[in-house]
Amino acid sequence: MRFARAAFLVLTASVALFSCRKPDSGIGLGLQPEGELIDLRTDTLPFALEMVPVDSLRTDERSSLLLGNTLDPISGLTSAFFSTELRLSQTSKDFGTNPVCDSIILSLRFNGPSYGLNFDQMIQVEQLADTLSIDSVYYANDVPPTLPNNLALPSGQPVQMHPNQGVIVGSDTLSTQVRIPLDPSFGQSLIDADSSVYATNDAWREWFKGLQVRSVSGGGGIVRLEPNAGISFLTLHYHNTEDTTSYNFVINSNAARVNHFQHSWPDEFGRLNDSLPTEGASRVALVGAAGSYLRLDLSGLDSLDASDGTVINRAEIVLPLDDTPSKLPRPTSLKPFLKAPGGGLELTQDEFAAGVTIGGIFDDTRNAFVINLPIYAQQRLNGEETRPYVYLYSELSSIALEQVVFHTPLSTSEAAFVVTRSE
Repeated sequence: MRFARAAFLVLTASVALFSCRKPDSGIGLGLQPEGELIDLRTDTLPFALEMVPVDSLRTDERSSLLLGNTLDPISGLTSAFFSTELRLSQTSKDFGTNPVCDSIILSLRFNGPSYGLNFDQMIQVEQLADTLSIDSVYYANDVPPTLPNNLALPSGQPVQMHPNQGVIVGSDTLSTQVRIPLDPSFGQSLIDADSSVYATNDAWREWFKGLQVRSVSGGGGIVRLEPNAGISFLTLHYHNTEDTTSYNFVINSNAARVNHFQHSWPDEFGRLNDSLPTEGASRVALVGAAGSYLRLDLSGLDSLDASDGTVINRAEIVLPLDDTPSKLPRPTSLKPFLKAPGGGLELTQDEFAAGVTIGGIFDDTRNAFVINLPIYAQQRLNGEETRPYVYLYSELSSIALEQVVFHTPLSTSEAAFVVTRSE
């Protein structure tokens, strides 16, 4: 109690000292017990909620690669595919005398859940036309060009895409994986490369740019795969005059790799197909796999009739769920961010503020996600922050297909922007 009263006195002194203007954005935000506040007021302000297409989500060097297609009744068709380098498992490789490729297999181990209904899919594998760089930044819509030749072996299609079923090869049952047989003539071209190609990984990368892997089926689910040496690799099986053996090209932490996503939205959210935000919608959907951000227009703060010295204690946005059944999982939490002046994204000021709980998690008592942004609201009130839009996304958007659907303020009064302030 003594601490609370001391904090109260500091706040009172600060308001008096700066009575000619609104307080600094770090003063008293959400830290004072409500019983200690002066003239506590609550305002319900207008706000708007829209879906916007994702244009700036980094998807390079992620912990998972996504592959496949799935059709959802709410968000439509989502396609996930990837581009990746391959690294040498051993440099200065010598394939021996008269080496011949017997088979070449791209194997990718599952890593985490799948999305949608799983069944076998037709997979296309193409060589990249240019080198990826692990030192570069790549976004979901950065799809590198490929050479127009499908390396996937027709007799190996369709490819099993079941995370819970072992792969049967002859009389053997292998661990759960996506196993894609490639054309042996492609494997032979790797064997026939000049020995200098295998001298170093840099020489190899200069000669072989990498692979792009995608499903060309209309559905079948999206699976998460692990890009890790010893788990996901391209295996070249061959024989020479002396022996029958194999060699692995690996995907590891040094291999540049990028997830790519494409969405075909249903009529309800059809404006996103033209890279436009939704307008006047009664509900919106936050969709992972670089599908959609939610854009909160909080310009209702500009109409707040607040005197000098006003302190924002809470600024809660309540987003009630639309409980329409979905076969996609709901995100655990939502992360608020702003568009950076120079491009890209930046977290809101509240993210780094001591004593502020942003929330962004599901509140089952209100059947809603609740986000608290008192410092952003304070800086808007002070004129220090002029950006009217706050965006929401899931931190797993680059490696997961999650979905949550909300009612907008146009369809329910339970969607609210509530500001609690003291003067």
